[in-house]
Amino acid sequence: MKILLHFLLAAGLAVDAVAAIAACSPIPGVDQVLSKASVHWVFVGELHGSNETPAAFGDLVCDALARGKRVTVALERPTSEQAALDGILTAQDLSAAKTVLLQRPGWQDGMDGRASEAMLRLLISLRELHKSYPELAVVAFDAPYTGTADGARDQAMGRFLLAMGKTKPKNLILILVGNAHAMRAPKFGYEPAAMYLPSKEILSLEVTDRGGESWTSFDGGCGPSRGGVGDKEAKKPRGIFLDPKLAPFGKVDGILSLGVALTSSAPAAGEPAPLPDCRTKFLSKHPPVAHDR
Repeated sequence: MKILLHFLLAAGLAVDAVAAIAACSPIPGVDQVLSKASVHWVFVGELHGSNETPAAFGDLVCDALARGKRVTVALERPTSEQAALDGILTAQDLSAAKTVLLQRPGWQDGMDGRASEAMLRLLISLRELHKSYPELAVVAFDAPYTGTADGARDQAMGRFLLAMGKTKPKNLILILVGNAHAMRAPKFGYEPAAMYLPSKEILSLEVTDRGGESWTSFDGGCGPSRGGVGDKEAKKPRGIFLDPKLAPFGKVDGILSLGVALTSSAPAAGEPAPLPDCRTKFLSKHPPVAHDR
């Protein structure tokens, strides 16, 4: 970290920018990604609902900014939330901006791990970076779609990212998305979002871990569930490894190994009342454990 700070100071960056970057943890191997001049979009495919992946993604943003990249962050949030996301990034009153965001339907009813406390922390950390890097933008790209055909949502997201990239030709677009959407080849019978972008201009990473627990929506239920996307090597260290063979499933360019077990991150807005069906179903199979007082 000291070497990085000296680099930043030598580059003439403001002290507050150095402080913002110093709060991050550099990701080993990140230069393999950031040195690729042809790459315009970087997908980070996650299993939703952990504390660790949003934090690591935030570190990736820091790494890119520290190396002089113009960065746009793209999040798998409904495009209808864009004004609320802008508020988190720029509003003077953060508390009021958080209230506005958490009142949005996707946060009030967000039971699939995408509206977690960890995601809210990521947004607030991006706010801090934005103070020093005002060109940093956060864009919601889960675009509305019509029809019920398999892959319609991926098509809408992919086309949105493609159009957004054309408006920001000099920016590196860092995308945090569910891992199925970041694949370079069909996995479930339809083209994932990443396949709607120019193949030579994207790089796709699958986030891997050492097991643990994440808040997910699965098989009609939603809640903290065991398991993750385990590394093929039991003690894979934290870092980026550009080897497609290391990915546990699907076609990607490599992995972002967290090097730790996942911990579950609950919904940032709390659980709605009455509970949604998915939460009721989960609790029926995983009743709360009684604790002695």
